[in-house]
Amino acid sequence: MEKPKKLGKYQIRSELGRGAMGVVYEAFDPLIERTVAIKTILKSSVDKSESEEAFSRFRREARAAGRLSHPKIVAIYEYGEDDDMAFIVMELIRGKELKDYFDREDSFSLHDGVRIVMQILDALDYSHTHGVVHRDIKPANILITREGKIKIADFGIAKIDSALLTQVGAVMGTPTYMSPEQFMGIEVDQRADIYSTGVILYQFLTGLRPFTGGVISIMHQVINQEPTPPSRINPNVPEQLDEVVKKAMAKKPEDRYQTVAEFMTALKLASHALPASQEAGVAKPKAVADQAYGPEGTIKLPTRTVSPEAARKNDIDAWQRITNSRDTADFQRYLRDYPAGEFAELARRRIAALTEVAEQARLQQEARMNAEKAEKKRRKAEQQAAAERAQAEARAQAEAEARRQQEAAEKERWARKIAEIKDEAEKARMVEAAKREQDSAEQAQQIQVQRVQDLSASLSRNPHKFVEIVSRREAAVEAERRMLKENKKRLEEEVLRKQQAKKKLLSRKEAMKTQMNAVAEENIQQEAELEKRDKELEEAHRRIEATERRRKEAEERAARERKRTRRMLMTIAAVLAALALGGLILFFS
Repeated sequence: MEKPKKLGKYQIRSELGRGAMGVVYEAFDPLIERTVAIKTILKSSVDKSESEEAFSRFRREARAAGRLSHPKIVAIYEYGEDDDMAFIVMELIRGKELKDYFDREDSFSLHDGVRIVMQILDALDYSHTHGVVHRDIKPANILITREGKIKIADFGIAKIDSALLTQVGAVMGTPTYMSPEQFMGIEVDQRADIYSTGVILYQFLTGLRPFTGGVISIMHQVINQEPTPPSRINPNVPEQLDEVVKKAMAKKPEDRYQTVAEFMTALKLASHALPASQEAGVAKPKAVADQAYGPEGTIKLPTRTVSPEAARKNDIDAWQRITNSRDTADFQRYLRDYPAGEFAELARRRIAALTEVAEQARLQQEARMNAEKAEKKRRKAEQQAAAERAQAEARAQAEAEARRQQEAAEKERWARKIAEIKDEAEKARMVEAAKREQDSAEQAQQIQVQRVQDLSASLSRNPHKFVEIVSRREAAVEAERRMLKENKKRLEEEVLRKQQAKKKLLSRKEAMKTQMNAVAEENIQQEAELEKRDKELEEAHRRIEATERRRKEAEERAARERKRTRRMLMTIAAVLAALALGGLILFFS
């Protein structure tokens, strides 16, 4: 297939490898200026009847691998399809496969081998925790970077690749590293990865594979035979590691370590038995005379010198990988790996800028939290004040209603009392008037009778006594006048008593009016106090609005500062890119 110039938004640069189903390319993402690896799968390499199901499974597995984000796992960035191709965009790793070292029959020190296996287990523990089982752990999927770190590739993809190339009932995976349940077609889980990692540990300890031969022979050995203990091949291997390998490669899944964490703990404890150094002259391994064991029984990775040009290229690649990062940890790792690199000063500036941005974000977050707290406090105060006003209004209304009812009851009582007094006075007046009229009539009648009698007697006895009778008559008239005068005096006294009672009633009304005025003044004072509280709440609200304005102004200043920083960084990046391009041109010229 002819190499495409572009795949989606990615610019194809070179071909990294080719397989039965597709090609792996090195590509460049122009949007974020990142170099990536793109693994392609040709639809023409899959049977049409199985195409839809195969690619559906491929997409599901790609999504599963894309959930993983771990420094020891090759990152998956994107999945895409076009007319005749599906592709997965992943992290580009500059390094070699562990398989290359094993194929050259290089060996590792026991300590280095255990450390590499511990790194593999660390990555598997993360993937199993997130529900992803690799199912094809083998040296070809273990990458060792130029910095000596490991990366596990093809998470969740190797199973799909194998499934697409095999018939029903065929085995999936690489036979040497497959677990017994994979050969038997039983559903596998994380314990299959534990078995495969145990095989890699065996190879690190001995320099040999535990089972060799054709596929059928290997399958028979994996299912029925126990591998030779590593200490019998390499006497420098302690027996504790024999036990770890034996349990990791147990035939039945339930007899193995059930989790990667158990495997890691056992391997760590067993590694304490590894000798710090070996004395010269120790016998070489018994089983294989031509193994490349040195005087100490092991060979470490060959030391590789890096030319200044390669070191500079590594520096540029490392910077390109993190140039658009917003994580200070990436730039700190760059400074740790390249303390005197070309971009060290720029990395320090980026760290300072990101730290400042993070600090500004923290301050903005604190300002927002403070504003939210103030707003909550203000709302709570408003609610409390509203509740207090409602309670005060309810109390005032209740008190006013009580006062109105009390005043109405008092008025009704006084009205009844006044009416009673009036009725009594009227009754007394009528009785007194009737009595006076009766007395006056009786006295007048008696006087008239007496006059007639006296007149008759006088006229009959002595005419000379007429004068005496007249005088007596005048005396009677005078007595009647005095009686009338006394009656008038008593009436005046009654009127005076009534006036005094009226004055007392008026004075009581005046006192009640004074009391009502005092209550009204108290209500006015309460209203003034409520108005004062309302003014205080308005002032607090104004202060909060002023704080919010200052916070927005600070955010705008921070945004302007970020824009200036971004422009400066883009300018610096452009200058550095130009310098790098010029350097590359000079280098290649």
